[in-house]
Amino acid sequence: QGFGSPHWPLQPRLASPPPPAPPGIVAGMAPAAGSSSSSGSSNGSASTSGAKAEWRVAKDFAAGGVAGMVARTVIAPVERIKIIYQTRVLTGAAASQGWLVLVRRVVDDAGGFGPKGIAAFWRGNTVAVVRVFPYLGVQLSSNEYYRKSLQIASAGAGLSLTPEVRNFVAGGGAGMTAVITTYPLDLARARMALLMEQGAMQVPSLLGTLRHVVATEGSFMALYSGAGISMTGAAIYCGLKFASYDASKGFCQRHLLPNSDGPPSYLHRAASGGLAGMLAQTFVYPFDVLRRRLQTGGAEAKAKYPNTIVGFWRLYSDEGLVRGLYRGCSLNYLKTVPNTTVYLALFDFLKERF
Repeated sequence: QGFGSPHWPLQPRLASPPPPAPPGIVAGMAPAAGSSSSSGSSNGSASTSGAKAEWRVAKDFAAGGVAGMVARTVIAPVERIKIIYQTRVLTGAAASQGWLVLVRRVVDDAGGFGPKGIAAFWRGNTVAVVRVFPYLGVQLSSNEYYRKSLQIASAGAGLSLTPEVRNFVAGGGAGMTAVITTYPLDLARARMALLMEQGAMQVPSLLGTLRHVVATEGSFMALYSGAGISMTGAAIYCGLKFASYDASKGFCQRHLLPNSDGPPSYLHRAASGGLAGMLAQTFVYPFDVLRRRLQTGGAEAKAKYPNTIVGFWRLYSDEGLVRGLYRGCSLNYLKTVPNTTVYLALFDFLKERF
């Protein structure tokens, strides 16, 4: 035996057993680097992004509602005169009277010029604000949501939608969504305004008006009298408004107080809101007139204006283009320009700040 050889037989050395594999990992297979952590982080990021998106929609809804309340209070006097002017049907010499006559009439009915006479123009504004908060909240937040969703969907499908097309489609969907969710409130407001104009000593509450409509006209669907024409008009109006609003920002930035550096100022946005409102209102104003007739006329109006085409023809043949289909349009411009100016610019401001 050689030097240093052991005097006993060599025994094979056994390797230490491997540690047990962690749960969820097959023995003999190494986990992919960062697999468990990346899975957890992806789930966490997805839930976080979803929560952020929901919170963004809620904030847009609140911002739109506040902007609508401010704008509606600003134009309340014009809106009251407009509803009275749209819903009355006069013949002969009375038909030639303009809406300015109604301004004096509202003041006289309230006891003459003074605090009561001025406050009369805001009579019923509380009901209007109750309706306009959810209406514009839904409309403006839905428009933001639909616009972003269309952008993502079109990119995923390989489609190239221009901003104007995307804004028109999103705006149309937002207008229809807002109408269908708040229409009974709008109908009740119109009925209450008509009762005030007719000199009712006591006007029922909002809920009382809704109950009265259902009781007298026989069904819950009476609360949606004229909803079809309203949704059509709202889709066209909001589509044009939102599409032209963004386009008008660039136009105003180039030609109104030119400033090509940076984003549009709030003056540019306010002017763009006014232009967008005027353009959209000019196209859809007959829908607004017909909607008011259906809201305030009850069963008689439904029989007279059974659908949109017949309704437009009856308005035109009975009362003409200017005093029928576009009755009170000049007055409506006095409402639309400050209204859209305030709520679109204020919504942008609140959305960026919060």
